[in-house]
Amino acid sequence: MSELRTITRWKASAIHFSISATIALIALTLMLTLWFAPPFFSAAGGKQVLLIMLGVDVTLGPLITLIIYNAKKSRRALRFDFAVIAIMQFTALIYGMSVMFHARPVFVVFIKDSYDMVVENQLETGDIKQARLPQYRTLPITGPVYVYSELPNDIEERNKVVFAAFSGKDLPLFPKYYQPYAEHAQAAGLAARSLDELKQLNPGHEAEIEAALRKGGWKADKVGFLPLRSKFEDIAVIVNKADGKVLTSLQLNPWADAVQAAPK
Repeated sequence: MSELRTITRWKASAIHFSISATIALIALTLMLTLWFAPPFFSAAGGKQVLLIMLGVDVTLGPLITLIIYNAKKSRRALRFDFAVIAIMQFTALIYGMSVMFHARPVFVVFIKDSYDMVVENQLETGDIKQARLPQYRTLPITGPVYVYSELPNDIEERNKVVFAAFSGKDLPLFPKYYQPYAEHAQAAGLAARSLDELKQLNPGHEAEIEAALRKGGWKADKVGFLPLRSKFEDIAVIVNKADGKVLTSLQLNPWADAVQAAPK
């Protein structure tokens, strides 16, 4: 600790910034690889929360060091100052990661002709427990699981779901009706729209679509796209027309008009 008394406040702030940036990079890598694999990061609103978290951990901490650091302080005072800053930053980091964890995408639900992204904090514990299939009674932590859903045949249950939609709780938020995507993927393939339409919806992005085709080795007439609806940013999901297998996703507008983008 004695060496801290021989450096300037600017150097102390720079060292603090380097340490904070390294920790933030580790946290970001964890979130991107486990919870928000691209392109779900932007679609789930992770960018907004991350900016706040990084603002506190990478900027505010070193700034406080720059303001309060004084090499003439006693060793005990310096230790106290850095302990307070460290506790503040650690608390902010834990809080930010907790918010990110609860905002992570857990399911992508295919219904009729589009997908809906469901994040953890949209689901109620009671609804999760009511899932008919055991694999949907626990929430994934390594990226969203694709599932299929449709309105129940029972009139009473169907009416409950329909009326719940008026309060903002639509069919994708009922794990009770989730079914394995693989068993219904062909329906997604049949509903897929042509990539020519996606190009028309996104003028100026034709090269991006063509680049995705070349990278995946897919033929344009063999694949199509379906919209994925999310709270922050809707995207286009590219699927194989023959079997509905999800191939990739593109951060492009998937809707022809606002009416199509409205919730089911």
